[in-house]
Amino acid sequence: MQQLQTTLPSGAILQDRYIVEDLLGQGGFGAVYLVRDQQNIGCFWALKEVMTQDRQEKDRLFFECEMLKHLDHPALPSGQRVFEEDGRMYMLMEYIEGPNLEVLRKQQPARQFTLPQVLALLEPVVEAVSYLHRQHPPLVHRDIKPANIIVSTTAGRTVLVDFGIAKEYYVDATTTAIRHCSPGYSAPEQYSSVGIDLRSDVYGLAATCYTLLTGTPPVDALQRMTKLASKGIDPLVSADILAPDVSAAAAEVLQQALDLNYDQRFATPAEFWQALHACV
Repeated sequence: MQQLQTTLPSGAILQDRYIVEDLLGQGGFGAVYLVRDQQNIGCFWALKEVMTQDRQEKDRLFFECEMLKHLDHPALPSGQRVFEEDGRMYMLMEYIEGPNLEVLRKQQPARQFTLPQVLALLEPVVEAVSYLHRQHPPLVHRDIKPANIIVSTTAGRTVLVDFGIAKEYYVDATTTAIRHCSPGYSAPEQYSSVGIDLRSDVYGLAATCYTLLTGTPPVDALQRMTKLASKGIDPLVSADILAPDVSAAAAEVLQQALDLNYDQRFATPAEFWQALHACV
């Protein structure tokens, strides 16, 4: 895939309709812009750009948009359309105004939230993930992390975004390339040819909770597997050791949800969430 070299300047117009107002974020393979819709006064959208000539990546963007168009949940953004212009792929989607949890946690004392705060912040997200898992076929998000959870300043709720690597789950479903994994948040099966599972999202939710509670992301699953294989030791530090305010019971729940073997994790996000609630 070709690396993104330049971003669109402010004032650029796409499809003779959408005016670029601001750059919201940028990564190695694309960017997200805030655009103003000239055909709808006062209407703003988030425009996701992917610079690629790869057919698989283009198909991924179409899948993401089609998926969002057919979903209806207050903690999930809506997708509108996909188009191609000047060799770049774009997806127009609902603009969720507000900071993400990665930004907010860095503003907290010791970069930590309390368990009651985490439960309140992530409740809509857990409900959204459970909603995805109830689809036919079920949908696995596969990239749950603080940076992908926005606290909407207008709706006063958290919203789970970035469905770029979401996938319909079948018994033989396999992962995509490692470049789509998020270190610290991706389950170990996402690094291998082992099929993903709904419990991959349980791992992502638990890793997000671990980060918000302790102020540091968990050791990456790939590093954990390597260390376990070579030294017989799992380097994941229990959350109550990193953050004394975290109870031993809550730390044990997180430890189970972050198990490298998905058969040892909670079967569903709801089961994990119920166990964590019981620790308050």
